[in-house]
Amino acid sequence: MEDRRLAVTEDCVEAELMHDGRAYCRPEAETPRAEAPLGWFKGLLLRAKMLVAGALALLGIALFLTGAVLTSTVIGAIIGIPLMLSGAVVFFLLFKLLSLGSRNAFVFRRF
Repeated sequence: MEDRRLAVTEDCVEAELMHDGRAYCRPEAETPRAEAPLGWFKGLLLRAKMLVAGALALLGIALFLTGAVLTSTVIGAIIGIPLMLSGAVVFFLLFKLLSLGSRNAFVFRRF
C-alpha cells in the first residue's frame, strides 16, 4: 500500500484558496439590490458627518496639546488648564457625533 500522508516539507493548498465559495451562496443574494431613492443624500450626510468629525478631532488634539504645553509655568497653567478641559469637551462632542444614529447599541450586563 502507498502511504498518502503529507510530509512537513510537501506543499499543499487549502480548500478555501481553491474555491471562492460562490457556488454555495443563495441565488437571491447574488441579485443586485435596487438603490434607495434617497441613497445619494444619505451618502452626502455621512461624508459631511465624517468631515465634521475629522475637524473636531483635529481641534480637540490641538486644544489639548496646546494646553499641555502651556501648563509648564504657573501663568501658563491659568490658560492651559481651561484649554485642556475644552479639548476634552470637544472629544466628548466628537464621540457623541460619531455615535449619533447608531442602531447597534449594546449594554454591559452585570453578572
